[in-house]
Amino acid sequence: MIFIYLLFLYRCIKVYRKCPYAFGAFLALALSFTLVIQAMVNMSVNVNLFPNTGVTLPLVSMGGSSFLFTCLSIGIILSVARNVEQLEGNTATVSSQKPLTTQQSEEPA
Repeated sequence: MIFIYLLFLYRCIKVYRKCPYAFGAFLALALSFTLVIQAMVNMSVNVNLFPNTGVTLPLVSMGGSSFLFTCLSIGIILSVARNVEQLEGNTATVSSQKPLTTQQSEEPA
């Protein structure tokens, strides 16, 4: 379970590094850290490293508002990732196109 959340954090950090806009980058990074820290606190409580706090495990525990905001956070992260992919796709198609050259035709004199 820890591996899944760390993989999620790794993927969000990759989105953060590729995002050209500061707001989207920091938003995705902050939301991902929030979800991963929440998961780590929940797992620490379950193995008695921390006192009982009542924090739910994201996407596993079925708290009503907690589940709603977890899904909202992941949706925002996915939206930022989609925006990054679209921007990368646009730059890839622009750079792969050959520049148009004008051919000068010689006119008979």
